[in-house]
Amino acid sequence: MAEVLQDQAEGLRRLLERDSVRVVTLTSGRAGVGKTNIVVNLAAALAKRGRHVLLLDEQQGKGSMETLLGLTARYDLMHVIRREKTLDEVMLRGPDGVNIVSAGNGLRVLGELGQEDQDWLVQSFRQVSKSVDVVLVDAIAGVASNVLPLSLASQEIVIVVSPHPSSIKDAYALVKVLNQNFAIHRFHILISKVKNEMEARALYDNMAEVAVRFLDVSLDFMGYVPFDEKLRQAARICRPVVDAFPVTESAKALRGLAETMEQWPQPSGEEGSLDAFMQRLIQSSRMAVEGFRL
Repeated sequence: MAEVLQDQAEGLRRLLERDSVRVVTLTSGRAGVGKTNIVVNLAAALAKRGRHVLLLDEQQGKGSMETLLGLTARYDLMHVIRREKTLDEVMLRGPDGVNIVSAGNGLRVLGELGQEDQDWLVQSFRQVSKSVDVVLVDAIAGVASNVLPLSLASQEIVIVVSPHPSSIKDAYALVKVLNQNFAIHRFHILISKVKNEMEARALYDNMAEVAVRFLDVSLDFMGYVPFDEKLRQAARICRPVVDAFPVTESAKALRGLAETMEQWPQPSGEEGSLDAFMQRLIQSSRMAVEGFRL
């Protein structure tokens, strides 16, 4: 009986949340930390929990989600901006019903769009909003990408960090830029490629201690993904590890991260609409362009 009531409560909660969309940008200080693989697996894990997930991929070429999953993107966000395709037509269908939009080219021009093109793009995202619960953005590593406007437009920011000293240094530098230049004060830290939770906690504690001392930020320990040969093997066969090897430690950790993400406060009102996210992204992209011109 208790299980039935719990299932009913969970169903009601999800029904009430259907009109809101959670937008999370995942980035890192530098490449090579396993971020894209984590994004793909988080999406698959969330989809298995009944979520409708849209992935926006800033990566292109070898490092893209499409390549990781063995897919080919014939169209991208630029085709939507040019009115050559609808947003639904450019979506790739990934594992577990996850939808992927190759967005690298389109994101780079958002700050230059005229009002008519802006309105069209916002309307395009509004049309698919009823079929999306979660948007995960895979941003290119470092401050040279569109991570600045993406971070301003998203509700949550996840910084993926590996134990390599350069990864920690560059992650801290990214947090510093976002905090001091764009007044972002809250970040989730996700540790990758570690042996166990003890190592992950130690890395996070050291990073948080320095950040709190010198920056006006709050760092949240989101969790960790252990180094796991099966995670790499799953990538080689173009499948999420949560599908290919679901009982491995990395798969268990990724399912736990998806559960953690669902426990974050649910966005409400305008903050929780997909078209409002695109409006914020266009506005922040324009701010970034104007800032670079100064």
